[in-house]
Amino acid sequence: MSLAWAAADSIDDVLDRMDAIDDALPHDDGVAYFNRMYRQVTRYVDAAVDKGFFQAGDFLERLDVHFGNLFFAAYAADVEGRPVPPAWAPLFEARRKPATHPLQFALAGMNAHICHDLPFAVVTTCREAGVEPDDGTPEHHDFTLTNEVLAVAYPTVKEWFSTGVVAVLDEAAGTVDDALAQWAIETARAAAWGVARVIHGLHRTPRLLRLFEDGHRATVAMTSRGMLV
Repeated sequence: MSLAWAAADSIDDVLDRMDAIDDALPHDDGVAYFNRMYRQVTRYVDAAVDKGFFQAGDFLERLDVHFGNLFFAAYAADVEGRPVPPAWAPLFEARRKPATHPLQFALAGMNAHICHDLPFAVVTTCREAGVEPDDGTPEHHDFTLTNEVLAVAYPTVKEWFSTGVVAVLDEAAGTVDDALAQWAIETARAAAWGVARVIHGLHRTPRLLRLFEDGHRATVAMTSRGMLV
């Protein structure tokens, strides 16, 4: 099995697989744009874990691994000719769409990964650690604290995409768009934790869980398609 889509066991593994994906894809591929942004953010989170920034660093590391593996599973499905998970389908289908700005690809990938994948990664990590995805726990505290790490990573990522019309709009908007972008990320991540709590709470009622998951996937996919118009 190719390194690029083998399941990761550590953050270092996650970064190695992202490197392999970047090497395998054309520079202007829509999935490649998302992967490069995701890789940069993961490097910042990895450094924060190593520096002891979090109360529950082990939980954050395992969350990053489970989170990354969901993206790698979508990538593997595409490479192997299998259907891509519905939440990821808009990005993979539009990855070579003309007249699409790299930022649109990155946002569609973020939408699929944060809004859809992150709740499932939270549930998996909590079950592995034997904890509940409750508010106010050390795990929830660190999950929220990760927003500060993402805020540090944002200027670097933003610079990659601030070209052409986007650069002109960015200069005109000043710091307003930065504040909105950070608010959107924090809001999406907070919503993801809430969705994780719902998924965890419905595990004893499989039919309701399936209905909820189907509706959630459809909503995320619809939002991504709108981002890629």
